[in-house]
Amino acid sequence: MSKKILVTGGAGFIGSHVTAHLIKKGKEVIIIDDLSGGFKDNIPENAEFIEGSILDVDLLEKVFKQNNITRIYQLAAYAAEGLSHFIKRFNYNNNLIGSVNLINLAVNYEVKCFIFTSSIAVYGSGQTPFLENIKPEPEDSYGIAKYAVEQELKTSHDMFGLNYIIFRPHNVYGERQNIGDRYRNVIGIFMNQLMKGEPLTIFGDGKQTRAFSYIDDVAPVIAHSGFMKECLMKHLI
Repeated sequence: MSKKILVTGGAGFIGSHVTAHLIKKGKEVIIIDDLSGGFKDNIPENAEFIEGSILDVDLLEKVFKQNNITRIYQLAAYAAEGLSHFIKRFNYNNNLIGSVNLINLAVNYEVKCFIFTSSIAVYGSGQTPFLENIKPEPEDSYGIAKYAVEQELKTSHDMFGLNYIIFRPHNVYGERQNIGDRYRNVIGIFMNQLMKGEPLTIFGDGKQTRAFSYIDDVAPVIAHSGFMKECLMKHLI
């Protein structure tokens, strides 16, 4: 049975770019996406697509039974930090329970590496500049869920030997980003407002600064990371 890579959220912004780079590397990729935030048009050619949710344990089990999954790229999430306070059950189901379902399967099927896209939300606020040795102090439900997955990965490595890599991307922008979401991605929000002829929403005095990362500076690194000689507790930002 040929080796395959599972990319969850592969019809989304970052996930579709990571998938494209994996395919360029000659990898066979299976995408699972419920299309709640992604689009079929984003799916790279030659990727196998399964429409479904990472909350569907039966579906996930079937995929693992029928395929030799060697690596998991977990990019499925609903990223809405401020909104997450008000959609706690939805947030924890999608951003924590779904990831735990995948971690369980990674352990049971002896997956070689679990690559997880966390978030700078795990740091909270007031700790700039963000450094990897800063103790995470999430202040919203979204950041708490992401950090909980990070802790679960560490525990699963310590107990079961599951190798993993964690990324905490900083405000990624670029082609295929969703400009229709009012709660995520400030560049997409600004683009949407400009296209509608609306004024840009500015908070505070407008003098604050923010770091952004272009998708083609991020996606190739995430794709390559799962094939490093040592996929072992690497925290890459």
